[in-house]
Amino acid sequence: MCAISSKVSVVMVTRAPALSVKPRLRAKHVLFVGLGLMTLFVLYRDEGFLIHHHSITWKFFYPVRGKLFVHALGGAIALVVGALQFSTRLRQRFPALHRLLGRCYLAAVSIAAPVAVYLSITHGIGTMATETAVQASIWVMTALIAFVAARNRNFEVHRQWMMRSYSITMIFVVSRIILALHVIAPTTDLGAERLGWILIICALLVPQLIINGPQLFSRPKTIRTGTLLESVSGPSRRRN
Repeated sequence: MCAISSKVSVVMVTRAPALSVKPRLRAKHVLFVGLGLMTLFVLYRDEGFLIHHHSITWKFFYPVRGKLFVHALGGAIALVVGALQFSTRLRQRFPALHRLLGRCYLAAVSIAAPVAVYLSITHGIGTMATETAVQASIWVMTALIAFVAARNRNFEVHRQWMMRSYSITMIFVVSRIILALHVIAPTTDLGAERLGWILIICALLVPQLIINGPQLFSRPKTIRTGTLLESVSGPSRRRN
């Protein structure tokens, strides 16, 4: 009689941990939903004169209605297309469309910005002309730098400058939201000009805080090897 031995191998199956969605992605979605709702509110409250031609505002802008429509169309394209450029799914699945929309964004900004300067001189608050010219110049410059960076395949630099450019784009919406809040809205032309300068500074500062936030608000991790404390970024130097 022969004994037959068999080996039973036990295979332990462990469930792979679920991939967690990065918090910044959720924050991005919430941010753009909020910006979208703000934009709809502004269009409903402040830009209705483009449709209802019986308003006093329409009569004021009637002599330059053609230029006004060009500016409004360029700004609307920049608002919508600029938001789509931050979609990771669109960028990964349809890169050709992403590049096309990027060119549309640059063209829209390049058209809307100089028309805004013209309108601020002819049909705007006199004290706002300089602020509008500076804002328009930064708007075009940041969009152009982002485009050049993408052409040179410096995609991280491109992303950062697009954040700055779109922040300038959103000044149109944010300023009108503030003007709708009578508690904090400026009541003089000088106050409106100061608000414009403040928003330009914020539009450049906030993206930079988002870009450098992880480095600003976190300390480098350290590991202890023997008696030498080394930083993850590199070993510490001994003093002589």
